[in-house]
Amino acid sequence: MSNVELSITPRTQALILRYEHDRPVIEDAARQTLTREGLDGYRDVACAVLHPDDKEFRVRSLRGEEWAGAFLENEQFASALISKEKELGLDHLPVHIFGFAPLELMLHLASCLPRRRLRVYQQSESNEWSLGFDRTLAAAPEDFLVVEGLPKAKQGGSGVVALVVEVTHAIGDQALEAFRKKHGANLLAEVRVRPVRGPGPASIQSPSEVSRAVEQLRGVLGDLHERLGGATSVLLAMGCSASFAAALGTAVNVNTQLPLWLHHYDGGSRQYIPVQEMKAGRAAPLTAKLTPEQLSDATKVLAEVRKVHQELVAWMSESAQQWLVDALDGKKFLRSVVEDVPSMTPIQLYRHVGGKWGFEVGMLLGLKALRERVGTEDWKECIRLFMVHEVFHVNQGGLTSYTFSGSGRTGFVLEAADFDADAIAVEAMLAWRKSKQARTVEDDGETRTMESIVWNAMESLRVFEPEKPVRTLSERRLRRYLIWLFQVCRLNALVLVDEGGPAPKLERATVEIAGLKMSPDLFETYAQQRLGLLDVDPGEELITGIYFQRKLVRDRDGHWVKRVLEALSRWDEKSREDAQEDMKRLFEEFFNRHRELIQSR
Repeated sequence: MSNVELSITPRTQALILRYEHDRPVIEDAARQTLTREGLDGYRDVACAVLHPDDKEFRVRSLRGEEWAGAFLENEQFASALISKEKELGLDHLPVHIFGFAPLELMLHLASCLPRRRLRVYQQSESNEWSLGFDRTLAAAPEDFLVVEGLPKAKQGGSGVVALVVEVTHAIGDQALEAFRKKHGANLLAEVRVRPVRGPGPASIQSPSEVSRAVEQLRGVLGDLHERLGGATSVLLAMGCSASFAAALGTAVNVNTQLPLWLHHYDGGSRQYIPVQEMKAGRAAPLTAKLTPEQLSDATKVLAEVRKVHQELVAWMSESAQQWLVDALDGKKFLRSVVEDVPSMTPIQLYRHVGGKWGFEVGMLLGLKALRERVGTEDWKECIRLFMVHEVFHVNQGGLTSYTFSGSGRTGFVLEAADFDADAIAVEAMLAWRKSKQARTVEDDGETRTMESIVWNAMESLRVFEPEKPVRTLSERRLRRYLIWLFQVCRLNALVLVDEGGPAPKLERATVEIAGLKMSPDLFETYAQQRLGLLDVDPGEELITGIYFQRKLVRDRDGHWVKRVLEALSRWDEKSREDAQEDMKRLFEEFFNRHRELIQSR
C-alpha cells in the first residue's frame, strides 16, 4: 500500500487529489481545470496522488475480497489529511478530486471526506476535465431521479435489499438478475433508480442536477432503513460516471443507514462481485482524537522499539546465528531500519522490499500498555518475537503483499502459517536466552524457559485486538489463542517430568470448539464470524476437538469451555501471574481427562 505524501503548509488554501487506480492524472491539466472554473489552480494549492498509477498492478484484476487494501488506502488518506490539518491549524481544506478509479472506490473515497468542500471532476471523451459534482452547489429544484420499487410503508421479513443506480447506461436487468440468482427468496425488495429523462451518456446536464440526485438518494437510503427494519444490508450496483459515484458517496452515512455492500461489475467474468461492505462499527481514525501526551508516549515507545531492533540485528549478525538467518532468509532483515516517527495511519508492519519497519500510533500505545503489564525485559522479548514472526512470513510467501488484508478469509491456512512463524520465533528466543542468559536457562531448564517465552507470545497477541477489554473474538483468532494455550499449558505439565534435557519440539496442533454461537464480525471488511467470550451457554452441546501427534481428542464438557473463554476475556483484569495460573489449572483438568496429550515429549 502507498502512503500519501501531503505537502501542505499553513498557507495552503486547497488540495488537488489525483486518484490513479486506472491511469495517470496529469497535474497541470488538473490545475488548468481549476483556473478555467474561476478558481486559483496554482497559488497555495497543494497536490497529492492517492494510489499512484502502477501498470503492473490494477485493482480491477483482484478478487472481490482483495480490494480491501484499496479501501483502506482511502481511509488512510482521510486520516492523514485530518492529522495534517490539525497539526497546521487548518480547518477542512477544500478537496478537488480528479479520479480514474472504479466507481466503488470513488464512492467510498468521498464518504471518507465528510463535512468539507468537495469538488469532483469528470473527464470527457476529448480528455477535457469539467466539474461533475460540487458539494456546496445548490440542488436543482426538479427531481432528477425516478425511484421504482421502494416500499411505501414498513414491511416485515429479514434479508437483503437490491439497489440499482443506472445513470449513464442501463444495468438494471442484468444486476437484478445477478442478485436474484445469488440471494433468491432472501431478497426483500428491488429498488431501481434512474434519471427522469432516462439513462444515457448525456443524462446529466448540470452539476446542480447531481446535487439534487444526492438529496434523493440520501432519502432513498433513509427510507430503506426505516421501512425495512429486518434488512441486513443493501446491495448496490451502479452504472454511472466516476464523479456521480463520488457524489453518491456523500449521501452515505453508515451510522444512520443500512450497511451498504458495494458491487463491482467485472467485465471478464460478466458478474457483479461484492468488494466492500460499508457499515457502522469501524474504528474512527485515531489521529482525529489523539492527544499530545499520547503522541509523545508513542514516540518514546518507538525509540525503545528501535533499540530492541538494533540489538536483535547485531545478535543475528553473529556467525552462531547463521542457522536463524538461513531459516528466515533474513539477509534483508539485517539491513532493515525502523522508521523515525510513529505512523498516524494504519500501515504495514514490515515492508521487506524497502527494508522498513513502521509502527502506527495505536499499536505503539498498545505496546506501552504491554510493557506496563509484563515488565521491560519480557517486553523486549515480545518485540523480538514480533519481528522474527514477521520476517518469517516473508519467507513463507508473504503476508505482506497488497492483498494481505484478505488472508484471514482462509482461517485454517493462516493458522498453519502463523504457527510456523510463531514456532520459529519461540525457537529463536530460546537461542537468545541461551546466548544471553545461559546460567538462568540452565537453572530453570529448557522446558520451563520455553514455557516462559510462549507466555510472552500469548501476552503479545492481545496488542492486535481491536477492542479492550477483549469481550469478543473472531473465530480464527480464538483458534490461535486455543492452539497456544494448549501448547503453553502442555509445556507446564511437562516441566514436572523434565529431566534437564532439551525442550520438547513444538508440534502443530489443531484445536477447535464446535457449537459456539457466532455472528458477523464488525471489525472485518470480509465475511467472518465473531463470538462473545462471555455469552457461552454450557447447556448447549459444545465439543472441544484437539488433533495432536496423530491423536484425536474430543471433549464434551461445556462448563469447561465457558470457564476457559471467560478466563481469556478477563485476562487483563488480573495480574499476568494470576491469569496464567487460572489457565494452567483449567488445562490441568483437561489433561487429567486426556492424559495421552502429555505422555509424549
